Amino acid sequence: MVFPGRRKVIFVHGCFWHRHDCPRGHATPATRPEFWAEKFARNIARDKRNIRELRKLGWSVMTIWECQTLSANLPTTIKRTIRFLG
Repeated sequence: MVFPGRRKVIFVHGCFWHRHDCPRGHATPATRPEFWAEKFARNIARDKRNIRELRKLGWSVMTIWECQTLSANLPTTIKRTIRFLG
């Protein structure tokens, strides 16, 4: 989500695809392990690069992880998001 007037960006990342440090983020398909290792490494590198470039341009960046949108975690995530957008 992009908030140009505030120069803020919120990424909502899937734990599996972006390799979050949670149980979902540690799952790896059993087939073609080399392919998946390379794919995940590229995703992580791209995410870091994008965040770094946005910050260099003066944007504030927040990442919300898939697991943080689950019912038990949602109130905290909403509060954090409101503070970020402040």
